[in-house]
Amino acid sequence: MSDVKNWKLKLRYGKLKTSFQHFTVIADGETFEQNDDFGTIAGSPAFFRINAWAIDDDQAVDMVISIGRHLGFDATGRIYIYSTDPTEPPGDEPHAYGLGFNSYQHE
Repeated sequence: MSDVKNWKLKLRYGKLKTSFQHFTVIADGETFEQNDDFGTIAGSPAFFRINAWAIDDDQAVDMVISIGRHLGFDATGRIYIYSTDPTEPPGDEPHAYGLGFNSYQHE
């Protein structure tokens, strides 16, 4: 627990430097193939979310689209992006974590 607090405090007070910003990105779309690791079914509407350390919001959006495609998801709807507090420290490269899907039914 102290390691978590240490990097957060260091980041907040400038002792840990990063050129990245932290975002949570949520994309509305449809799964085009089944992914057992995430429990998705082909042809289902879903929201796909990531947490991302990225240079800017454009890079974070590119990440949710490309990672989503790799996992069998096509972002066909709106993409929501939020500047959020991180739960994992930044690294030397842009990266995503906390990936997840939420399926839903059209009414």
